[in-house]
Amino acid sequence: MNIYPTILTDSLELAQHQINLVAGKISVIQLDIMDGEFVENITFTPVDAQTLDWKGLFIDIHLQTVDPINDVVECQELRGMRTVIAQVERMSLQEAFIEHVKSFGWRVGLSLDLYTPLVAVDTESWKNIDVLQIMTIHAGFQGEKFEESVLEKIQHANQKKIAEGLSFEISVDGGIRPETALLCKKAGAESLAVGSFLWKAHDIDEALHQLTVLS
Repeated sequence: MNIYPTILTDSLELAQHQINLVAGKISVIQLDIMDGEFVENITFTPVDAQTLDWKGLFIDIHLQTVDPINDVVECQELRGMRTVIAQVERMSLQEAFIEHVKSFGWRVGLSLDLYTPLVAVDTESWKNIDVLQIMTIHAGFQGEKFEESVLEKIQHANQKKIAEGLSFEISVDGGIRPETALLCKKAGAESLAVGSFLWKAHDIDEALHQLTVLS
């Protein structure tokens, strides 16, 4: 099970603190980018993030923005860029977004909000994505309660992946703690994007251990 700590903040100082906390303990970190339009929250931009010391970590960007294809180019100066994931709900054309991200040599992912069904992913997109991210809370927030009804969506995504011989990574984002992590793993998740459980922990090493031991 892959664990991706998630940064969701408008404070570069806090983001650097969180990077420092997990550097050397994990290899990939997820940065949530919000424009204040797709969701109410707003964060700093990928351009702002260039000033951070990423400590050699690989970076996955989660765009929670209106027409996210317009934000992709801002990620190109970030050292360690690995993946760009975006919400499908306000995406104009999935095919164009996927092709644009891949043109930079990065992995590409689509993310489904809490009540967005799997059919929101275009038929042609399934074979071209590297990541399917499934939200178990409303996009744009951290610390919300895990919605167990989404487990069925994870199961169906895994069944589709196996039945059609697809290779995308199933990642789950929202409300992750040891108990819900185990539920996600049993449903077919391969990766977990984790925020509040890690950042609020008194001992982040122990918190990471509680999640990684599940694998």
